[in-house]
Amino acid sequence: MSVGEKVYSTLRRRLMSGYYEPGSKLKEEVVAADLSVSRTPVRAAIHRLIAEGLLEPAPKRGALVTPWGAQDVEDIFNLRIMLEGYGASLAAKNATREEVDRLEALNEEIAAAVDSEREDRLQVIHTANLDFHTGLYEASRSPHLRTFGVKLLEYPLVIGGFYIYDRDDMIESVRQHSEIVAALRAGNPDWARAAIACHLAAAIERFRRAGRVDGATTFRFPIPSSEMSAAMEDAAPPPKPPDKARR
Repeated sequence: MSVGEKVYSTLRRRLMSGYYEPGSKLKEEVVAADLSVSRTPVRAAIHRLIAEGLLEPAPKRGALVTPWGAQDVEDIFNLRIMLEGYGASLAAKNATREEVDRLEALNEEIAAAVDSEREDRLQVIHTANLDFHTGLYEASRSPHLRTFGVKLLEYPLVIGGFYIYDRDDMIESVRQHSEIVAALRAGNPDWARAAIACHLAAAIERFRRAGRVDGATTFRFPIPSSEMSAAMEDAAPPPKPPDKARR
């Protein structure tokens, strides 16, 4: 990987994980010193990230970290309803028994973490939840759908979602995951699509509630950047699905 690609990947991962404060300014010289590179690859990476909407042009040099507002939450989750709903319907037809078992095990891991007192329980929930939703795309057997859908799971308002949930919200989310798994086991595409739509529509309502309670137009999550980054970096892609052993 070239220096330019490494700088771009590092900055993109940091932006996706909430490493930088929304609205803060990234200065070329500061980023270059931080990454021990020249300004040239930093400048190129910033231009690419501006084009992707993760940064905004700043006066003179550098860029501003794009803040996330209420409409961004609506947009991301409505897109997820469309893509994950379709993915779940395909997974209901294509998933192997092992894949469905793995999704169920991930949901059980979330449920156990919800009831635990361990300090890293929210990070455990995040990682298992990300693996669950990524696993749905894997089971769909649609590489193009997975490519586009997984990108929506990278956004900080998605990876940080559980930090605005109370315990009842988490328990309900686990129940909804169980319904998704049941739909996959039944091989029912319509049920799987509807279960995902219900699950993500409920998430939208929780974000709306959080926005009203906080009186904010932008969303921030009460989590240290180091933990958010760890949640992103520790979430490894699921293993390749087996060729046989259908449901």
